[in-house]
Amino acid sequence: MTERSQDPDREVLARVAEGDVESFGVLVQRHEKRIHHLCERMLHNPEEARDAAQEVFLKAFRKAGSYRPRGKVYTWIYRIGVNHCLNLLRRRRIARFLSFGELGGAASAEDEGLEYDPPDEGPDAARRLEDRRRWQAMRRQIEGLPAGQRAVLVLAKFEGLSYRQIAEVLEITEGAVESRLFRAMQRLRETQETERPSVARLGERDE
Repeated sequence: MTERSQDPDREVLARVAEGDVESFGVLVQRHEKRIHHLCERMLHNPEEARDAAQEVFLKAFRKAGSYRPRGKVYTWIYRIGVNHCLNLLRRRRIARFLSFGELGGAASAEDEGLEYDPPDEGPDAARRLEDRRRWQAMRRQIEGLPAGQRAVLVLAKFEGLSYRQIAEVLEITEGAVESRLFRAMQRLRETQETERPSVARLGERDE
């Protein structure tokens, strides 16, 4: 089995590199939803994410002729997307990077919501308020992570990519992926332990 038959996107990208503009529409159709979601979760701004996703595909189109296979085409597009969003964040000089649900598992590419809204459980207003506080605390903790750790965290826990795929996207080793993810999760746990007493005191004052 050839490399191109293993990844049909390569055949499409080869035609794009030869000047077939219509073929690029095939790649966009296959991957635009995931790239758009990636940009949303990194930029936390739906309008900016739409523009960013368009820029990502425009860059991919321009670079089609220089593509050298080192993995699947979609990880190459992911790499362009991650780098583009990181550049936008650096220019904006802000810390906001992601919106996460629970860190225990990867969210699917079908998830549409960016803001966390705890489920309505009837009259238990105190529990809903506590859920919101916990989510706000989690967001602050994620925002405090270094950019490299946040990038690995979103790709692993939110986009569901494997270590190998993340390594291809970020152009680092799988060992570096594992190390960054471990440090990110460890830092989040340490921050949660530090903030837990203050959160408890806040709840006591509200009683």
